[in-house]
Amino acid sequence: MNPAELFTCSNQNPDQIVDDVITSQGSFNGSSISNADIASRQLIPPDNIVAQQASSLNQYDSISSTFGIPYLSGLLLTAGRTAISEHVDPVDRSRARSKIEQLLQTIQGTINGTLTHGSRAPIADTPVWLTPEVMTGGFTTGQLAAGGPLRGYEIELANQLGISVTNDQANDLENIRSSLNRIWFTEPHSTRLCTMLLSGKYRVNTPEEAVMLILMTFQWFGHDDRAEQLINTISPFMGKVRFFPEPAEQPLQLNGNVAMKSVKDVLTQLDNRFGPAPEHKTTTRQRLDKNALVFDQWLPLKDRLLALIRDTVEGDLPYYNTAGELCGGMPLATVTPEWLDKAQQYQVDREQITTQHPELMYRTTRKRGSERILQRSLEILLAYPPERRCSSDTEGFQKIQSTLRKTLADIHRKQGLPESERYQKALNERQSWLEQYRQSYRTGQLLIRQLQSLKDCVQVTPDDLTMDVAGMPEPVKKLLAALQPRPLSELLEQRDITSAEVLASKYLEIVPVVRSDSILDPELATLFAHVALAFNKRRSLLLLNLEHQVRMDELPWVKHLQAITPIDQGKRVKNAENLIADMVSQVFTYFPQTILPNRFIKSFGQLIKELPESSMGQLPLTEEIATDIFQHRFSEKFLEAAKEAASLMQGTLYEKYYGLDYRGIAKLEKNEDFYDLCLHKSDARTHTWTDRNNYVRKLVWPSENGKVVEWQQVITTHNLATLTNALNLSEQLRGKDGQKLSHKVADWIVQKCIRYNPANPDKIRLQEHKNIAYAFRQMIFFLSFQPGHVHLSVLEKLKVIPQKLDCKIRAFNIETPEPTGIGDNDDIEMMAAGEHDHELLKNQQLLDRLNKKKEQVDTMIHSLEMVLTDQKTQESFKPFVAWL
Repeated sequence: MNPAELFTCSNQNPDQIVDDVITSQGSFNGSSISNADIASRQLIPPDNIVAQQASSLNQYDSISSTFGIPYLSGLLLTAGRTAISEHVDPVDRSRARSKIEQLLQTIQGTINGTLTHGSRAPIADTPVWLTPEVMTGGFTTGQLAAGGPLRGYEIELANQLGISVTNDQANDLENIRSSLNRIWFTEPHSTRLCTMLLSGKYRVNTPEEAVMLILMTFQWFGHDDRAEQLINTISPFMGKVRFFPEPAEQPLQLNGNVAMKSVKDVLTQLDNRFGPAPEHKTTTRQRLDKNALVFDQWLPLKDRLLALIRDTVEGDLPYYNTAGELCGGMPLATVTPEWLDKAQQYQVDREQITTQHPELMYRTTRKRGSERILQRSLEILLAYPPERRCSSDTEGFQKIQSTLRKTLADIHRKQGLPESERYQKALNERQSWLEQYRQSYRTGQLLIRQLQSLKDCVQVTPDDLTMDVAGMPEPVKKLLAALQPRPLSELLEQRDITSAEVLASKYLEIVPVVRSDSILDPELATLFAHVALAFNKRRSLLLLNLEHQVRMDELPWVKHLQAITPIDQGKRVKNAENLIADMVSQVFTYFPQTILPNRFIKSFGQLIKELPESSMGQLPLTEEIATDIFQHRFSEKFLEAAKEAASLMQGTLYEKYYGLDYRGIAKLEKNEDFYDLCLHKSDARTHTWTDRNNYVRKLVWPSENGKVVEWQQVITTHNLATLTNALNLSEQLRGKDGQKLSHKVADWIVQKCIRYNPANPDKIRLQEHKNIAYAFRQMIFFLSFQPGHVHLSVLEKLKVIPQKLDCKIRAFNIETPEPTGIGDNDDIEMMAAGEHDHELLKNQQLLDRLNKKKEQVDTMIHSLEMVLTDQKTQESFKPFVAWL
């Protein structure tokens, strides 16, 4: 059985399934692996107590062969639950099944030793410069991004060459791919490659796909020795990796503008919503289709039923007068043979519709509501027409009439009866919605067909479409707008970019274009931009032992390309300086409450390399560290970043509030001293032990890692001081700009706190608390450059939070129920009492969370007020520090 089908074809508990997968199937290759075997591969620290309580293996020098299996097993369990859940979107269930296959593949490679997670070269016998396929958490599946099954254009090329491509390619895949790679050295394919290079009509999806194009440039410029070296380097992987680009209809527009979505992304969304028969309908699509079916088939049926019952009323239709009294005639008073024929035909049509559309059966099983009463009354009347009734049926029939009379009066009051003005208005609205839905469906299908021919285009404008854009539904218009590349400043002003993470991802698209702009040869500039864009899509690996991610200049073909590329050095430096200034300005202006994302640091680091050493040097930009793999030491750049902060923040509000001694921090010389300082400030629980090299180490419990990591961020200001020093922003932050930033962050904190929802899941509440902690630290940093009156104005703004939270707390009216005696026959009262107790318990839990949040805010405001008024304050506890 396919591993992904294991979850969908089994009725077992998901926990049991995962246990069966990991223990029963062993290494997934037919051999059995016992717990003793797995335990023998794990590293055991000197202290057995630590070994029992440590939840991960990341505290030790070496990397275990089973490192990551507990984490991967947790992901497998989560994916399994999603794959079998009936309450999850079908698209998400499909993704979960694909993820299960990847996870099983990763766990198998981890157990049999072909994968070493935590290393820069996680795949055995594979160099670091080949791009691995990386999944959640930085784990690799063991596949190469430019390898795996043949792509569509590879299959098309193989068919052109007469190479047979079957569904079962496991045995001959390497031979096919090797042949496809080698044909570019021969005619007429080398000429075709040359044409692609000159026209720019190609796409590089992974850095490896640019190799053949780079070899072509070596041939142009007569660098045969470099070509030979590169060919020798990649030859062992000709059968595993695709080294040629994907052909395209149009060249890539490299003008610095970016789009929010690609054509392929929009096509996927349109197909899920408007496609004729999508493989996996989204929940929204299912809901819209069901509504359309109800409006088109079922509600007209209901109208007929209501009209039938109405026609049997003698006199005025039932209604409520102004005093609330039931008035009007009695239904079922005039039943003629013609009426019975209409009723019989209605029943036949109703049964036919439910047979044709089984998804409407839920409408027939409702046990309450006016529709149920009308339908049941009609069925009884048809089963017992007037000529078949006896005198004993009179009382029951009168009850049915009374119920129907009240029901008709209720319908009359709520929505009106057929042919009334109010009912006709509702009917028109219903028909209008249905017609709009059908029109949207037709428009979406037409748009899909048009975009299919433009899927290789980078830019799609309304002029490219033959259909009327103005008449499209608003969601479709937004999708088309997201296709159009626009300047980054415009996207920010129109609020299309909603977070610093999204902004950082757009910088990863812009930086390669800016870097290539200084290359004098246009074809080489385009090629370099393609390679850099593809490299920036490379996902980060999980790394241990302070190893760094693979850098672009480590790729052999990039080294050779850079060596022969003519560059305008002056333009290169000017472009980098301008973009650096824009990046810092934009991220501070639009997202001052957010710490700099790791993607931003990556883009920034690429630009700094464009500058001469004397300009900015090697700035110690620090990334956000994952606490679950933190190895209780910091690299050299963290100490340098702390010294940068010390040179700027001595004697400021920032130093005073967080109780730091930047004068002493500036004198630190060893990375270990900096780690010890963070450990001391965090007050985390530790255990001291001696490693194999007789070095005394302090082991922090994994749950305490977050405290140490956050104090590193506090001390270093997480790149704020470094960038302020490098770009000389101090004077700017002392002026109106710094005041605006301080108030903007304070406004954000106020909004986040007063919108606090205690009913949110723990994960969301923890994330919100962490974000507030980061924003508060950013605010304190900006305030450190402002005079005292700005400090006090911000403090007054923050004091609104407790008042708003008090209103929320008072809204919870929790009363303790009086004890009641419950007899043997009071089951319903017992159930009601149990539900009431559960509701009281839930409300009490929410109230406790609100009180805790208010206590944290009170402490935050009090601590800041004490510092601003030069009063002595305890440093021990600040609620928005050490958020874990």
